[in-house]
Amino acid sequence: MFCPKCKAEYRPGFTRCSDCGVDLVDRLPEEPRTGRSRRTDSSKLVPILRTHDRSDVLSIKIALDSEGVDYILQGEIMTGFRMGDPVVLLVREEDIHRVKELLSGIKLNYSSQTFNPNRK
Repeated sequence: MFCPKCKAEYRPGFTRCSDCGVDLVDRLPEEPRTGRSRRTDSSKLVPILRTHDRSDVLSIKIALDSEGVDYILQGEIMTGFRMGDPVVLLVREEDIHRVKELLSGIKLNYSSQTFNPNRK
């Protein structure tokens, strides 16, 4: 049993969420995927920058997720990423200018990029 509001899982026998006060459901509805793996069309994805820095990955995720930008961080794994392996940011071609603007105000320690987000 699950709470449809807070997504908490309950043992069998419970019928209401103790935190939210709503009725539990047998399973949660599938939600649209967001962030790094969201892809709503067949637009071509292009690499924007490459980094080995964990703080870059976090900063990129926060900036792009907060603005609803579709992207993929190639090389990132469930637990972060392996040291030494680069993470490559890929975005849709039509989002390149917007992503460039969003990242221009963030201090990143990227190792290479197809554009310099700090240059206009």
